[in-house]
Amino acid sequence: MRRAPAVDLMIYVRALGLLVRNPSIIVVPLMMGLVGVFAGLVFSGDNNPIGVVTTQLAFSVVLLLNLFGFGTATILADQAWRRGRTSFDDGWTEARRKAPEILMASLGFTFVLFIAQYVAAIFGALGLLLVLAAVVFLIYTIPAAAIGGVPGGASIQVSIDRTRAHPLPAVVAAIVAIAAYMILPSLFFLMLANFGVVANGIVGQLLVALVKAVAIGYIALVVGKTYSDVSFGRY
Repeated sequence: MRRAPAVDLMIYVRALGLLVRNPSIIVVPLMMGLVGVFAGLVFSGDNNPIGVVTTQLAFSVVLLLNLFGFGTATILADQAWRRGRTSFDDGWTEARRKAPEILMASLGFTFVLFIAQYVAAIFGALGLLLVLAAVVFLIYTIPAAAIGGVPGGASIQVSIDRTRAHPLPAVVAAIVAIAAYMILPSLFFLMLANFGVVANGIVGQLLVALVKAVAIGYIALVVGKTYSDVSFGRY
């Protein structure tokens, strides 16, 4: 019996086609991104203790919104992999039903990432490796709650277990996720600047929110599929 490859790179190619054919995957991430833009405008403060606190609060709210959007996108992405198409109504209904678990998983993810970033600020480059390790081991946290039937409070442990059992797929998925969510918008910022668009203005922020929504949709497709493969028997 032939063993499955350590990493199925075709997932990352096929996900592009699924995303083009199923644009509804990005709807909720886009909605959450737009809310996040306006939340940042309202709650961002000056460079003083109170302003720092409100800015950090806004950042945490935006992260939670994006993670919920990611969870919803993962549900729709799972439909796309299984059926070839998505039903937004069915996906949104399932996302609302699973919202408490997705939000619980999101809170856990945010807390662990916050601790890792705090340590990184103290230890510099060594701390950055800790942040990257946290992303790798937490990569399946939201999919576990969204499509894995795992309670939100247990999703971090499940993610760690899946990553330890099959580390290479998790590492590749994490690298692609970081590149899509952080590097792609940065390149888009540069492109906006070349065309004379002020990326820090409201128009620029809305355009970047759209790019991030597309990135989240793609990440949901590749991470959700990888989670399904490592959880339900491909590897």
